[in-house]
Amino acid sequence: MNILLVVPRLNIGGAETYVATTAVALQQRGLTVSVASGGGMLADMLRAKGIKHYFLPVRLNTNLSAYLLEQIIRKNHIKIVHANSAAAGIIAVRAKQRTQVPVIYTAHGVFGHDAKEMTINHCDKIICVSEYVRKYAIEKGFPAHKLITTYSGIDLNKFKPNRNKTSTIRKQLGIPEDAFTIAIVSRIKNLQNKGHADILKILESYSGAQDWHLMVIGKGKGIWPLKYYIWKNNLSNRVHCMGHIVDVEDVLDGADTMVLPSNFETFGLVLAEAMAMEKPVVTYAVGGTPEVIDHERTGFLVEKNNLDELYHRLLTLADNKNLRMEMGYQGRSWVEKHFDSNIMMTKLVEIYQELGR
Repeated sequence: MNILLVVPRLNIGGAETYVATTAVALQQRGLTVSVASGGGMLADMLRAKGIKHYFLPVRLNTNLSAYLLEQIIRKNHIKIVHANSAAAGIIAVRAKQRTQVPVIYTAHGVFGHDAKEMTINHCDKIICVSEYVRKYAIEKGFPAHKLITTYSGIDLNKFKPNRNKTSTIRKQLGIPEDAFTIAIVSRIKNLQNKGHADILKILESYSGAQDWHLMVIGKGKGIWPLKYYIWKNNLSNRVHCMGHIVDVEDVLDGADTMVLPSNFETFGLVLAEAMAMEKPVVTYAVGGTPEVIDHERTGFLVEKNNLDELYHRLLTLADNKNLRMEMGYQGRSWVEKHFDSNIMMTKLVEIYQELGR
């Protein structure tokens, strides 16, 4: 089979990481795979692994992108298009109408908000990254027989802890070796979307958090408001902005826990990645996050916008190293059981084979 994965861009983010991980795994299984996107750091990584990348301005112009996608399909004898994001799904459907090539759409977010997004109904199969997304799609009128829940997979050979690296990472960042250190990994759209403001408020205002450190991994339009907030509230010595990091597993060993106080998550891939790295996770119970973690075994689910509860859950971890270690071990085991990329890839290849007959 000749598979084309389509995504708007290839920088940090859940859909982007999914596409990069899937492309590499498909290649390792002997399938012919290529990727089309607007480019990004992950595109360079894929090229280095011998995976073809086609430039496709998905968000620039729908009609142009659909035309270019049709040309890519015809010229390269693509047999299946696997779209990721509503914008990619829409142009894939348009290309399908002219090429008759089957289209799979992986819904990394909720969809079906307007007539344009409802055209995704013409995809042959819709993969939902959580049960939350599948049930939402059914409520919007998408047929249940097209919808399948397949959790995003984690490459457990890539995401594995190496505690020998902790001291080195902390030394490079200027973090004391014994300081309780939190990591937050996400695109920084603004300070509210992924909860950066909430965790900064805790570091600023709560007495028990005055010695805590925060590793901020990611970039986006909100980086300058973030840095201003850090400067204004004298947090520069404790908040470490690390920018966009492709191989986030290389730095997660420096943290004690991962936090994700988002307004909304359809799944929360970074939570599973952190658990694979044996880090307990703390997240707001929104969207699909309750499906990712095992509450009080691999981390904590917190009521949305409840800063006091978020603080006290983090304080519990800060005060108990043994609990952090135990939750970390249980988290790794939980990911091995539920989110191993091999499980996801087996299900995905079965879908490809069904549609490619």
